[in-house]
Amino acid sequence: PLWPHRLSASFSAMADHIAAASQALALVPSTAFSGSDVSGEFGGLKCRLESIERRQERLSAEFEALRTQFTQLETERGPGFEELEKKISELAEIVKLDQQRLPARLHNSRAMIMKSTLKSPVAANGKPVAGFPSSRGEFEHITKERYEALLKAYGQPLKGDTEAKREVLRAFAGIP
Repeated sequence: PLWPHRLSASFSAMADHIAAASQALALVPSTAFSGSDVSGEFGGLKCRLESIERRQERLSAEFEALRTQFTQLETERGPGFEELEKKISELAEIVKLDQQRLPARLHNSRAMIMKSTLKSPVAANGKPVAGFPSSRGEFEHITKERYEALLKAYGQPLKGDTEAKREVLRAFAGIP
């Protein structure tokens, strides 16, 4: 097996390192570890250590203060925060629905002639609305009631005469 050889080599390397360290220590004069120089260094290290400990205590106190404030905010957020989260969720759904409608709107934006085909943007349920005109010419000639049904299906305002309803639906569907 190969592992006894590797183990022996590792122990040999460790022995070499220990021997080198002991030789290096033997070369250092014994006066290097005694006297005022060492006590000065020790005093400096002790001062730095105390400074670090004070900073840790201060940081710990600040962290506890932040933790207390965060806990207080958690308990105080109440119904206003939940309403805000609900409103953000609703807005995210609106953006998602508008993104689903983009391909149809882009397709419809190129409908320049009366024979051009139209695509129905999806309704709030994510499905195309039944009765959406299939061409630009059909769109221009549908009845007031059909405009109203389409606007209602898309949740758009039903104000004005037939021309106003046509313009609202035109803008919503991306038709030029």
